[in-house]
Amino acid sequence: MTEVGAAVRRGLPVRATVVGLCFAAIFVCYIDRVNISVAIIPMARDLGWSPSTQGLVLSSFYVGYLLMQIGGGRLADRFGGKLILGLGVLCWSLFTILTPPAAFLGFSALLLARVGMGLGEAVTFPSVYNLIARWVPPTEKARAVGLATSGIPVGTVFALLVTPIIVQALGWEWAFYLFGAVGVLWFAAWQRLVTARPEEHDGVGPDELALLQDQSVPEGAQASPPLLHFLRNRATWAIIAAHFASNWTLYVVLSWLPKYVNEGLGVSFAAVGVVSMLPHVASLLFYNVWGTVADRMIAGGRSVTSVRKLMQS
Repeated sequence: MTEVGAAVRRGLPVRATVVGLCFAAIFVCYIDRVNISVAIIPMARDLGWSPSTQGLVLSSFYVGYLLMQIGGGRLADRFGGKLILGLGVLCWSLFTILTPPAAFLGFSALLLARVGMGLGEAVTFPSVYNLIARWVPPTEKARAVGLATSGIPVGTVFALLVTPIIVQALGWEWAFYLFGAVGVLWFAAWQRLVTARPEEHDGVGPDELALLQDQSVPEGAQASPPLLHFLRNRATWAIIAAHFASNWTLYVVLSWLPKYVNEGLGVSFAAVGVVSMLPHVASLLFYNVWGTVADRMIAGGRSVTSVRKLMQS
C-alpha cells in the first residue's frame, strides 16, 4: 500500500477516504435494495404476480435484514468493520446478481435470494459505525455519519432514475446484473485503500494518527455489556421507538412509492423515478445540514447527550 499511502499524504486525510468509501458502500447497498421497487412493475407483469405476491417479494429482504442486525454488530466488533463490510457487500452483490435466475427458477428460490441479500446488507451500518468510531475524532463524527448515510438518498435517487432506463433498454434482469457488479468494483477499491485501524495504514501521517489515537478507546479496555443490559435501559427503548418510526416511513416509501406513482397516479414508467425521488432529495440535504449543526453545537460546549436528543426529536 506504499504508493497509495504516498498519494493520500499529498491529498485528503485518510479518514476522508474511509468515510468516502463507507458512503459508497451505503450507496451500493441502496441501489441494490431499491432497484426491485421499480423493476417489480415489469417483473410482476411478466411473471403474473398478484399484489400480495409482490408484497412477499419486497418484504422477504427484510427477514434476512432483521435476522442479522445484532449478529452484524457483534461480527463487526469482533473482526473489525473493514472485513465484515467487505464480505457483506460481496454477499449481497452476489444475491443481487442471482435475483433474475432465482425468479425464473421459482418463487421459493427468489424468496431465498432476497433473504440472502438481506443477510448481507444487515452488516452495513454496524460495520460503518465501527469504522467511524476508529477513524473519526469526536468533533467530526456527526458530519462523518451524515456524509456516509447520505449514500441512502443518493443511492435511492440513482436507482429510481437509472433502473427505468436499464429496464427499457435491456430488460429488468439487467438492473440486477449491472447493479450487482458495482459492488464487486467497490470491493476491489475497499481492499486497496482501507485498513481496519489507522495505525495499520501507511498513508496516515503522524499528525492524523495522533489525532485519532487521542480519541480512541484502547482495545480490550472495557468488556461489552450484555444485551440484557441494553434492553433494561430506557434510553435504548427511546432510540428503538424513534428508529422504528423513521424506518416505517422510509421503507414504505422505498418499497411502494414507485408502484403507487405508476399505477395509482398514472405516471408513465419512464417518469416514475423522477417523481419518486423527491423525498430522498430532501433527505440528502438535511442529512448533511443537521450533521454539521450537531458538530458545531458540540464544539460550542453543548453536551453530546443533549445534542443527540435534540437531533432525534
